[in-house]
Amino acid sequence: MKGSYWRLILILIFQLHLQAALCDTEFDNVCNSVPKPQPPARQYDFIYFVQQWQLSVCNLRSCLKPARQVFSIHGLWPASYSRKTQCNCGSEFVPKKISDLVDKLNVEWPSMIHEDNTLYWKNEWESHGICSEAVLPQRAYFDAALKLKQKYSLVNILAQKDIYASGNVYSKGSITDAIKTATGHSPQIQCNLYKEIPLLTQIFLCLDYNATKIIECPPSKRCQYEDLMIPYSLFNT
Repeated sequence: MKGSYWRLILILIFQLHLQAALCDTEFDNVCNSVPKPQPPARQYDFIYFVQQWQLSVCNLRSCLKPARQVFSIHGLWPASYSRKTQCNCGSEFVPKKISDLVDKLNVEWPSMIHEDNTLYWKNEWESHGICSEAVLPQRAYFDAALKLKQKYSLVNILAQKDIYASGNVYSKGSITDAIKTATGHSPQIQCNLYKEIPLLTQIFLCLDYNATKIIECPPSKRCQYEDLMIPYSLFNT
């Protein structure tokens, strides 16, 4: 009996050593047959940080809130160079996740056409933010937009090149050059026509996929006019 017992022990020890040896070879998949969970694939190449000139917005459509001479946040939009960015799933907007940011968001990211800013933020998150959720979860997404707004003050950037909301007309090229001088990269400029007057409405800055570094924006056709006005008041209707 003693001999059989020790033979069994030796066989078990041999099998354990054999299994360990296999795990150190190309047969490693034998020891790890259950696949490890993978992080969600990133579905975009870069991110637009979009700021809108409130007075242009409110000259072009009815606003429920007084427009100021400021750029406010419109959104942080994941985008792709060669395809339309589509995000069909993601977490729903949860207001309590950004409760500590609400005061700043009310100032820097207000809705001009809705009374409830929360509905605006919900729409931006569920339309755009969920695309970047693997990199920027909900709170990080809104916090990133606030930090970008503080870092890239377009009013100050344009003022450095004597571009103001003064009723004067400026070339689209001069606006682009002012931003490129300050950031090192070209933005995209959006304009809309109001009674034959091209108004600067939005400026798009482009950032890397995690919204930490500004990059060159791809060419765009958001504005077909060469001379633009930055309105300093609401026009008479």
